[in-house]
Amino acid sequence: MASIQSQFEEFHTNIKLDDDDHGAKLREKRETLVSNLRANLAEGVPSFTYFNQGSYAMNTGKKPKDGNYDIDVGLKFDCKRDKYKDPVELKKKIRDALARPNRTVDIRRPCVTVTYLKDGKAEYHVDLAIYTKRDDDTLDLAMGKENSADDKRYWQISDPQGLTSEINNRFKEQDGAQFRRCIRYLKRWRDQKFSNGGAPLSIALTTAAYHWFQPHKDLLGKYVDLIALKNLTNTMLAKFGITWFESAIADRLRVELPVTPKNDLMEKLTNAQMATFKERLIVLRDELVAAEKEALPEEACKRLQKLFSDDFPVPAKSETAKSVNAPYVSTGTSA
Repeated sequence: MASIQSQFEEFHTNIKLDDDDHGAKLREKRETLVSNLRANLAEGVPSFTYFNQGSYAMNTGKKPKDGNYDIDVGLKFDCKRDKYKDPVELKKKIRDALARPNRTVDIRRPCVTVTYLKDGKAEYHVDLAIYTKRDDDTLDLAMGKENSADDKRYWQISDPQGLTSEINNRFKEQDGAQFRRCIRYLKRWRDQKFSNGGAPLSIALTTAAYHWFQPHKDLLGKYVDLIALKNLTNTMLAKFGITWFESAIADRLRVELPVTPKNDLMEKLTNAQMATFKERLIVLRDELVAAEKEALPEEACKRLQKLFSDDFPVPAKSETAKSVNAPYVSTGTSA
């Protein structure tokens, strides 16, 4: 096996969300929206607090291929769900308070999305998840679009902060760093291979890693991302099983949210989409195995670049002469 850990880490640097640049811009957009809401919400709407959620809060954010950067923000209103029998009513009030010429505000099923445009194209967007309080630590999430049928407008019990805590505390220190790197690799692979729809949700891939990722080091104690990612992919494939779904027998992967409501994060994929996901996951696993068998770093990296995009570096042959003579020593198991 060629030594290509440095190329994996360079790839990770290339795709990781830059906290000093775009991350700072996203925080600025968040603060602007929160200020606008507090100043312009209609009279009678309860006060709220906010918190980060999603990949930004979990430190698994990556640069988007389309350039449309995003941040997920939870708005926790100081009331119970009973104040708004129709959750879309509260979403409309938030939409109206945020409307401005330089941005669009859309009511989506799980959130209100504010998109900032530059030259007519989306440059940044902020997803605002709308919650009300419950008597315990969980929240109620406003679900439904403006034109949704009555049965599609409802409050869903949710625990976004509990989920963030679960992901952030799954692994510690350098094990946690490899865990987050592999999540970003999976997300970039998803972006690369599912450009025409049918992609698994980012949170589904993150949660799959939460359930089945194991850190991997060689006998010298050095992390080996290629093997860790290959093992995770193998385990995901092993977890597929025959089930009854969409009035048919299908081979599916269930990825259960580790907190309330503990739903299957893959349930939105049709059986056909799930079959495509498995096929592409097999290709990912097989290419990782093939890259592991390559003796030359540049050849291994060429394979990986086809999986992950040009952001995965391919070293010149002259740069890798030493690594060919420094073989990888596996423990044979995941550390």
